[in-house]
Amino acid sequence: MLLLPLLLAASPTLDANSAGMKLYRAQKYPEAAEQFRAAIRAGEREAPGPTVRDAVQLTRQRALAQFNLGCTLALLRKAGRVCEFDAYRSAVVEAVQQAITLDPGRLEKALVDPDLAGVRDTLAFQSWKGLSPSREGDLTKLLHSVRWWSVGAGVFGSIHELTFSDQGFALTMKVFDQDGNPLERRKTVYGKWALAGRTLTLFFPVEHAELKKARSFEGTFTDEGQLVFKGWVEFSDAPSECDA
Repeated sequence: MLLLPLLLAASPTLDANSAGMKLYRAQKYPEAAEQFRAAIRAGEREAPGPTVRDAVQLTRQRALAQFNLGCTLALLRKAGRVCEFDAYRSAVVEAVQQAITLDPGRLEKALVDPDLAGVRDTLAFQSWKGLSPSREGDLTKLLHSVRWWSVGAGVFGSIHELTFSDQGFALTMKVFDQDGNPLERRKTVYGKWALAGRTLTLFFPVEHAELKKARSFEGTFTDEGQLVFKGWVEFSDAPSECDA
């Protein structure tokens, strides 16, 4: 949900933000994103007025442009236009993070804005809530709250997707034919997990050929927020997309 401009005096930053909001309301999200990017560029060049209030208002306008860009990219992502407009999860949260850095008052808005629902399962969003992978006490909450993808495998992107709950984990995998071509269907397997300090272990009740018949994998939840499993794969909160 976009936020209204705060400046009353005309400025290039305000003008571009206002134009972007009109396009947003018309659901012309690609054009809106370009206007918000123009507002960001204008804000970087624009000199504030002579008063402290002028400087604060310009900083808020710059934050507004970043926040609105993040929301618009999130909606482009929701519409399935990720690759066309670089609407990656990382791009969404980076724009919102810039807004929060410029204007900390945006933090509470970011936590509830419905446009950002698609990035609530990122480490960045959890950081806005006060959780960090650098603190062992937060790791269980982060496992539950974040969606995890394996590092991209070339043109196939992320092959594995991993989610956690109190009941266990769900691992969804892309399926390939005998010639190594990906199929439309996915396979999901379930198991139990245990976390001791930073050591994360996944237990599979049965063998799976896709997992080399392994019944368990032991890994590490790193300070930076990756799940690194010995002899298997590494997971992060960013899926590999648009690599083909």
